[in-house]
Amino acid sequence: MLALLIPLAILTPRSGHDGALARLEMKPVEVTIPGGETKTAYRGTLRVPIVRADPESKEIGIDVWRFPAESDAPEGRLPIFELHGGPGWAGYEPHSINWANDIARHVAQTDLVVVGQRGIGTSEPNTTCGGFARPIDPDLDPDDFAKAVQAQCAACRDHWEGEGFDLSGFNVIEAAGDIEDVRRLLGYEKIVLLGGSFGSHWGMTVLRYHPDIVARAVLHGMEGPDHTYDSPSGVLAALQSIAAQAEASPELADRLPEEGLIEALRFVIQSIDEGPFEVEVDGELVPITAQGLRGVALGYTHSVRSRRSVGGWPADVMKLYEGEFDAAARAIGEERARVGLPTASFFQLDCGSGISASRLTRYLEDPAIEIVGNLSRFYESACSAWNADLGDDFRGDFTTDVPTMIVHGTWDVSTPFSNALELVPCFKNLHFVPVEGGTHGALGEAARYDRAFEKALIAFLSEGQTDGIPESVELPPIRWNTDW
Repeated sequence: MLALLIPLAILTPRSGHDGALARLEMKPVEVTIPGGETKTAYRGTLRVPIVRADPESKEIGIDVWRFPAESDAPEGRLPIFELHGGPGWAGYEPHSINWANDIARHVAQTDLVVVGQRGIGTSEPNTTCGGFARPIDPDLDPDDFAKAVQAQCAACRDHWEGEGFDLSGFNVIEAAGDIEDVRRLLGYEKIVLLGGSFGSHWGMTVLRYHPDIVARAVLHGMEGPDHTYDSPSGVLAALQSIAAQAEASPELADRLPEEGLIEALRFVIQSIDEGPFEVEVDGELVPITAQGLRGVALGYTHSVRSRRSVGGWPADVMKLYEGEFDAAARAIGEERARVGLPTASFFQLDCGSGISASRLTRYLEDPAIEIVGNLSRFYESACSAWNADLGDDFRGDFTTDVPTMIVHGTWDVSTPFSNALELVPCFKNLHFVPVEGGTHGALGEAARYDRAFEKALIAFLSEGQTDGIPESVELPPIRWNTDW
C-alpha cells in the first residue's frame, strides 16, 4: 500500500514558491489503544515559510500526523485529510488520542492524515497571548470594552512581531497551502477532505485555491468565507427549534409558561435590564445584568451546544423565570473572570477571514441580539488591532464542482444552520444532509444514531459512493430535565 512506501524523512523542494523549501520529517510513534494494544502512527513537522511568496520569510513548523490504513484495508483508496475546528485545535499527543472515536473508522478504510493549525497548539511556535490577557468587565461601556480588548491584542501582536514572526502569513489561505505541501510531500496525488466548523472554512479555502488536489469532501458545521461572525438570528432560530421540541414534550407540557421558553427568557432579560442586582457567590458579589444574562442564554448548567446537555436548558430558563439566580450568578461570575485571548494565530485566522460590511450591518441591526446578545462584539473590538483582513474578494464568489457532502445540525448554535442553507448554491455537486435536532457535533451524532447514515458516510469518504446518502437524518427526541 502507498502508506508503506512513504519514507520516514523527506526533503523536497517546493515548486512555484520562489524556490523555497518545504520539508517534512516523519517518525514512527507508538499509540496505545483501549485494551493495551499498540498501533504505529507517524508524526512529523512540516517546515514552511510563514509567507510563501516572501523568500526572506521566517520558517515555522506545522504538526502533522499520518495514521496508516490497517493491513486488511482495501488497496488504492485516497487518503482522508482531516481539518479540525477552532481555530484552536491543541493537536494530538500519543497519550491523548481517542483511537476508537477519532481514528479507527477511517484507518479501517484508508490512510488518515491530520494537519495541525499554524501558530496553534503543538505546531511551532504556539503564538499564545496568555501573558498579555486579563479579565475584562463585559458590562463596560462599549468604547471602554473595545479599548481594553484592543490594548491586550496589541500587546500580544507586538510581542510576536518583535520575535520576528510576520503575522500576516497566519491566515487561512497560507493554511490551505499547508495542506497542499503535506499532500505533495507524502506522495499523494489526490486527497479526500474532512472538515468541521473552522475546518470546513479551511476546507473550502483548499477547494478554492487548490481544487485539483481534492477528489471529494465531507464538510460539517459549516463556516463559509463570510461566516466567521455568527448570525444572531441563526443562533436564535436554533434556540426556537429546541424550545419547540421541549414545549411539545409530555414531561414538560404542564410545567412551562403559556408564552413559551423564548418569551420567558426575553421577559427575564427585559426585567433585569430595568433593574440589575447582585448575587453573592462564595463571598463575592456578582452583578446580574441583561448583558450577563445574554451571555448565559444558551445555558449555564447545561448548554445547548451539545446533545448530551441540551436536555437541561429548559430547566435553566425556568429557574431564571421563577427567580432562582444562584447557579446563573456562578456561571456569570466565572465568565467575568475568564481570560479571553487565545493565540495571535487565532486572531490572524479569524480576523483575516473577517466579515463583509453589509453582513456586519445586518448583524448589528438584528433584533435577535435582545436575546442572544451581540455575537460580533468581541471580533469588532479585537480585529482592528490585528490588521489582518483578507478583504471582500476572499469572502465572495466561492463555488466548487468537487463532489461534496455537507452535514449540518438544525440545532447548531456555534455555526448556525442558516450558514449551510446560504452555502448550498456554492456547491455544484452536492449532497446536503440536514440533521434534525443535531448540534455542532451533528456529524458524529448522526453517525452514532443512524447506522445507515454512518455506512453511507464511510462509503462516500472511502469510495465516493453516493447511492446511500439520505436526504436528512432525524435524531430521537430529547429526554428533558424536569428537576427545578
